[in-house]
Amino acid sequence: MKNWILPIALSSVLAGCNTTQQAELDELRAEVEQLKSVQQQVAVRVGLAELVKPETLPLSQEGKWIGDKSNDVVVIEYTDLHCPFCKKFQQEIWPEFKKQYVDTGEAAVLARELPLSKLHPKAGYAAVFLRCTNQQGQYEQVKDKLFEIGNSITQETTAEVAQEFNLDEQKLTTCLADTSVHEAVGRSISDAQLLGIGGTPSFVVGRQKDGMLVDYQVIVGGSLEKLGAAIKALK
Repeated sequence: MKNWILPIALSSVLAGCNTTQQAELDELRAEVEQLKSVQQQVAVRVGLAELVKPETLPLSQEGKWIGDKSNDVVVIEYTDLHCPFCKKFQQEIWPEFKKQYVDTGEAAVLARELPLSKLHPKAGYAAVFLRCTNQQGQYEQVKDKLFEIGNSITQETTAEVAQEFNLDEQKLTTCLADTSVHEAVGRSISDAQLLGIGGTPSFVVGRQKDGMLVDYQVIVGGSLEKLGAAIKALK
């Protein structure tokens, strides 16, 4: 019996040491991640976020998925509904891009918001409005309409949009006043800023792996050629 006591006791000590080491490693990792977060925040403030971009990105579930969300290749779109270049992309490039890459299953798109409020003071309201219409199963047609309206958007024009697309006005009013919807738009802005994205339209093209975006690149401007080349490079 005595021959078994020492190995068991020794095993318990070793297990205890390993547990302590693991706890210390976990604590160290947490500190490193906190330092990275602080570094990113400082970089964003001084306009150097692109220098500390994370290697992988968590795929937010707060945007609008267009196409198969389980697709290996994902394109995250950041748009400002009052940006003339975003309007040009939506009207002239998006239809062909969707036809070539989304409808064929080459890639999925995660549409998010980046209202540049200093340039377009009403863009934030438009972004919230679009999120609320999406809750009622409307997105792409309303998005087209909002680009047409542009910065002349008012409560009266959005009421007309609601009527045109047969939206439930009570649900819409409740959603527009919901702070969580406004916060979701705010998180979209923050996520873009952490990547050093300050202009629209901008796109993040990468490969989806375990709910993360890897091997990604940021494309500003969104030409069909650049987006197509980025997608093909991931195949």
